[in-house]
Amino acid sequence: MGERPAQPANRGIFRQAEVVARDQPLAMQRVLARQLLTSTPADALCWNFALEHDPQRTRLHVSTDSNGRPLAFVAACQTGLDLFRPLVVMRGEDAAALREALYATLTPGRRYLFSVQPSIRPILAEQCDLDDEQLGAIYTLSASNFQPVVNILVQTSNTPDGMLRAAIRARDGSVVAEAGTSWISTRYAEVFVRVVESMRGRGLGKSVVSAVCDHLLKSGRTPLYIVAQDNHPSVGLAERLGFRATGAHELSGVLSVRPT
Repeated sequence: MGERPAQPANRGIFRQAEVVARDQPLAMQRVLARQLLTSTPADALCWNFALEHDPQRTRLHVSTDSNGRPLAFVAACQTGLDLFRPLVVMRGEDAAALREALYATLTPGRRYLFSVQPSIRPILAEQCDLDDEQLGAIYTLSASNFQPVVNILVQTSNTPDGMLRAAIRARDGSVVAEAGTSWISTRYAEVFVRVVESMRGRGLGKSVVSAVCDHLLKSGRTPLYIVAQDNHPSVGLAERLGFRATGAHELSGVLSVRPT
């Protein structure tokens, strides 16, 4: 047997941690990942997918130090957002630990959706090809700031997977304005809105978003709205309903890990 090749600094520690993490049930890995998250809006999306998403559709790897302290994690989740590209979320400022978690969780060359804190981007760019990047500002809505809109044309419903939908239809039955939730956690829910271009500027988007937010606030959840700051019509819609900027941002796009 030949000599074992020299390992980079911390490589042995992370390899040991990888074996431990691989053998741990998802619930135990989530306990470790929880230590790298807060309950603030800045971590709401990551919290939902890393800690609360369907266990059967979640792959999570936590890199730890020699004492078992979590340093970074990467979660890949199958979602309804894209049937062919899982959504990837992550946390951790330790470059070596995050790199370890990336290669333990993701398949090199495969394309994934991603959503991360902007501070992670430099580490991510060292290991991944990044495309379609968008920086979104995170807005939240409190019950005290909510300025509801009542529109009898709005029809609300629930999707089979428990998401909320609110729509306004034209006389021919086609949807001209729709809002809903992209995901719902125990504390938060992200709201989206779509309006047919020819029907914009009539307050329809505000009406459907209001209906969704009303349901969320009554359920005890805080609505989140993530939007590019240069999308002035969308920002204006949110602010007129009472949304306020948190100062936090989320970077999203498409990534593929480079082969080692």
